[in-house]
Amino acid sequence: MKKQSFSLQTKLALFVSIILWSSAFVGIRISLTGYTPGSLALFRFLIAAICLYFICLYLPKRKKIKMKDKLILLFIGAITVGGYHVALNYGELSVSAGISSFIISQSPVFTTLLAIIFLKERINFLGMFGMLISIFGVSMILFGNPEKINFTIGSLYILISAFLGSVYSVVQKYFIDRYNAIEVTSYLVWGAAIILLLYSIPLSHEILQASYTATWSVIYLGIFPAAIAYLTWSHVLANMPASRAVNYLYWMPIIASFLGWIFLDEIPTLLSLLGGIIALLGVWVLNHSYKKITMPVMIEEQSISKN
Repeated sequence: MKKQSFSLQTKLALFVSIILWSSAFVGIRISLTGYTPGSLALFRFLIAAICLYFICLYLPKRKKIKMKDKLILLFIGAITVGGYHVALNYGELSVSAGISSFIISQSPVFTTLLAIIFLKERINFLGMFGMLISIFGVSMILFGNPEKINFTIGSLYILISAFLGSVYSVVQKYFIDRYNAIEVTSYLVWGAAIILLLYSIPLSHEILQASYTATWSVIYLGIFPAAIAYLTWSHVLANMPASRAVNYLYWMPIIASFLGWIFLDEIPTLLSLLGGIIALLGVWVLNHSYKKITMPVMIEEQSISKN
């Protein structure tokens, strides 16, 4: 196994993904003032699908995706991407953006388990300990929030979204190890757009009545947190283990709280700030654990090469 060091481009892609996805929680709340959850998801991913179509037109020569795999990607995209966003939108009807980001940020737990089972990725005790530290830190952000979480149907919808998002990351990782990352992501998004056409009739009525603010918010969601963030995330997964990449999602409630402070005057409590520091400490411990895994393997490989 080679030493796991990542390029500046990969780190930048990770940064863009997390920032844009964090902003999406606020964008969804604004968009829901003019659109129902299904219509919002369809409008958003029609925009994302069109953006990715034009990007794919200018891709260089690449390994063609088999027809069987294209159909699988379309199906998985319909279930994971489409299902994720419909469930998240329904959840945010009754759950705030900050609390929603907290629940979604627990998806690394699901993803890590799925990556260990299906992708044969490795994580040691120190890595598990780092993940637990991050969960504890994010929990402090939750309890430091004046608006305590209620386990209602809205929370259940968002928990379902967290699981579907984890499945998406694992499936995407499997396919981008075999094909072009942009094209794989495009088929997943196109699959979501196709299944979401079920909401085309409500959307045709709502788009004529929605406010400009709600409509521009959906356009933002479609171009940035959808098309751009999904592409940057595909680059991250192409160059980083899924179980490691998803742990950076613990940044989302921290960033969402900051955005709420800036744009919604939601001032975070001291407990929330301390929780954010602890969550980041957990990410550092997890990253350090990968070095612990890598070094013995490198020493063993060097010994074999010498012999």
